Parts: sequence; C-alpha cells; structure tokens
Amino acid sequence: MSDTFAETVRQDIVEPLEALCERLSDEGCFAEFAWFSNVLLMLSTPEDESSVLAAVIELSNCAFLGFVFSYEAAQQIDSLLERAITLSHTMSAPSAPNLPGGAH
Repeated sequence: MSDTFAETVRQDIVEPLEALCERLSDEGCFAEFAWFSNVLLMLSTPEDESSVLAAVIELSNCAFLGFVFSYEAAQQIDSLLERAITLSHTMSAPSAPNLPGGAH
C-alpha cells in the first residue's frame, strides 16, 4: 500500500485511538485502556493492509465486551468506528475499473 494509505490510517485511526487511550487512562478505565491499547499495537505497521483490516474488525467488537464508557469516550469511539468503517470500504473497493478487453 502507498504512503498515502499509511498516512490516512495514522490520521483517521491511530491518532484518534491514541487520544481515546489517553482519555481512558485519565478516567481510570484500565481494562478498556488495555483493550484499546492492544488494538493500537495491531496498527504498528499502518502500511500493512491486512493488519489494518484485522484492527478494524477488532475495533468493531468493542460494543460487545460489556465496557461502560463516559459520554466523551463513547463519542470518540463512535467517531473512530465511523472512520474505521469508511477506511474498510476504501480498502475493499477495486483499485482500477475493469475495462472491456483490458487485462484483469
């Protein structure tokens, strides 16, 4: 993947995830902090599409873990999930249109 992809991952996922981890730590939500920190570790190579996709899938599980979040943290998580979904749609889109008679 290109540097642009890695930059997008850093800006849209990694940086908001770091901010969320900081908030969770400040709020004393240590189990939640640990879980989201592990997702952050999955993004240590933001240029690796498979690692990013695995992290996006893992992020989608956060709603089913029984965590209770402050309003502010919940807002950050909602925004992060929206960005992750948008990114995953971008990753699954074809990179070039299939043209009649062209190479596939």
